[in-house]
This record gives sequence, structure tokens and C-alpha cells, in this order.
Amino acid sequence: MKLTCIRHLTGIITLLWGVIALGSLSSCDSAIYDDEGDCSVHYRVTFTYDMNMKWANAFPHEVKSVTLYIYDRNGQLVMSKTDNSAALASPDYYMDVEVLPGKYDLLVWATGKSPVDNPTAFEIASAAPGSAMSTLGAKMPLDGTPADGGLYVDRDIVPLYHGIMRGVDFPDTYGNVTLGPVSLTKDTNVMQVLLQNTDGTTMKADDFSFYITAANNELDYLNKVVSTTQFSYRPWAMTLTSASLDKPEAQAASSTPARALTEANGILAELSTGRLIDTRTQRLVVRRNSDGEDIININLIQYLLMVKGEYNRQMSNQEYLDRNDNYSLMFFVDDNRNWYIAGGVYINGWRIVPPQDTEL
Repeated sequence: MKLTCIRHLTGIITLLWGVIALGSLSSCDSAIYDDEGDCSVHYRVTFTYDMNMKWANAFPHEVKSVTLYIYDRNGQLVMSKTDNSAALASPDYYMDVEVLPGKYDLLVWATGKSPVDNPTAFEIASAAPGSAMSTLGAKMPLDGTPADGGLYVDRDIVPLYHGIMRGVDFPDTYGNVTLGPVSLTKDTNVMQVLLQNTDGTTMKADDFSFYITAANNELDYLNKVVSTTQFSYRPWAMTLTSASLDKPEAQAASSTPARALTEANGILAELSTGRLIDTRTQRLVVRRNSDGEDIININLIQYLLMVKGEYNRQMSNQEYLDRNDNYSLMFFVDDNRNWYIAGGVYINGWRIVPPQDTEL
């Protein structure tokens, strides 16, 4: 008798659990259900910027504004959203987006902060609802005219980042759904070019002119450089420097290293550039203003890639150029204000021998 009652009670409890489960499922098909909170779906898109030489996510430290564009399977813009709040500095940052379930393509343009007061910046194309992704490129304005000394950029550039992620599934479910991360690539660089003399005489900021020739002020939606207009990057800062150098001939005559036997003055030029492409030529030129002679005229991309192997990482040429966003190049000049090629070139701290010099 008691056993029958227990079995009967167990059956009732099982039935009740089934009813409760069905009720919960039915409630999750609605927007709100009592005592359980919101049961709708919340899509969260995350971002990362680890395409750098530290191989670590620098998004929280560098990105100050991010705009996400979401395109449907027909390639039409469904929505866009911009965030430039302090929340970007959180390592757990995500962007809430509201779209219907389905598959979408995500495009991101983001910016950082320049350390100077009057930088220039890439301008992102406008995007209206229903527009195609292919229209959403970025272009940096140029100063000057072709007839009046040429086109140029002589200001720092607001850091620019790009990311794209295709075929992202926004599932038809409920609750919080985290998507991504969308990986970003930085499209701007800073070049620090130091011209150091070897005879200890004073150098003035107007003794030399520095510039980089390029054609990379326009990017398409895939982050490809599509511009063909030639222009030059010019310094946005020029600083006089002094450094102590060893004299090799003095060291050769003595067993004791001769340190700081001469004070060599120098000029530091700081320039900013757009994205560097391994198959495109950019030239770094240093001109002696007294007679207009170019004492340095090198293939900048070729030289930068000479130290890629020093980082002991497996990288393609393009990956290296995309990861590195700050380059330093140091050249020496002799007492005739010519490039002292025998002194080599120091790129990011590593000494290299110019390709045309076969003796070193």
C-alpha cells in the first residue's frame, strides 16, 4: 500500500517538473517572464589588437574610438555603432549590438590618440543603411598642390586600425552571446630618423631636409592600399641631439676602450606614415640643404625588412610591417656632411650594412 503511494507521488513530481520545464521554455519564447528576468538574446561583439610586436592585446591601451559596421548576406549595411567611451579601456570590453539572428559580415574602423595637438587623420567614408561594404574605405587628406612643391603630409597621423570578420553566426537563441573577437591591424607608423655626425661640429635643424616618398594615403574596405597619387611625408618634429661616440682609431691604439672621446651632434626627425606594404616602394630621402644634394636616398621598405630576422619570429614580410608601428633609423655623416656608409645603419637598435657596401 505504502509502496503504491510512493510510486504515485513520484509520478506526480515527474509530471510537475515536465510542466515547469515546458513553462520555462514557453516563457523564453516571450520577451519577459515572471521572476526570471529578460530572456531575449543579447549579442556582444569583442575586439582585439594583438597584431603587434608584443603579441599581446593592446586594444584597451591604444584604441580610443571604435566603429562597428554590420552587413547582411546580401552585402548591405544593417547597422553601425560607434563607441568612444572610457569603457574601451577595460580588458573585458564588448559592444552590445541589436540585429536579427543570422549570418553577418563585420567591418571595423578604429582610432587611437595622437601625442601632439594638431594631428591629421584618415577620413572614413560615410555609410548609409543599405550601402555596400566596398564603399567603406579610408582616405588621408594631403596638403599642397602638384604645381606648388608637390603634395605632402607634415603632421602626425591619428592612429588608425582596421578589422574584418566574415560569416559570423548570430544564433537564434536567448541570453548573452559573445561573438568575435574581431582582430585589428594598425595602419599608421612613426619613423624616427636620426642623423648623427662624427666630427663633433654643431648641426642645425635646417642643415638637412627629410622626407619619405609614398603613395599610400587611401585604403579600401579590405585594408588594401589603393591610392596611386605620389606625395611625401615630412617631419612633424625636428630635435637637435647630442651623443657620445667611441673613436675606433683611438681604441685600436690602446688596449683600454676609449669612451666618449668626441661629442657628435645630431638631428632627429620624426615622421608619420600610413600603412607600409612590402610590395610597394617608399623612399627615405635626406637632402643636404647647402647644395641640394641627396646624401641618403634608400628603399625604406627594403631597409626595414633587413632586421625582421632579429626578432626570432616566423613572420611574412607583410606581417612584420603590420606588427611594427614604430621604427628608428640612425645614420652617420662625416665631416663633409656626406653619409658615412662605413658606420652602417642602425634600425630599431640593430646595426646593418647597406647592401651596396661589400667591404663590411
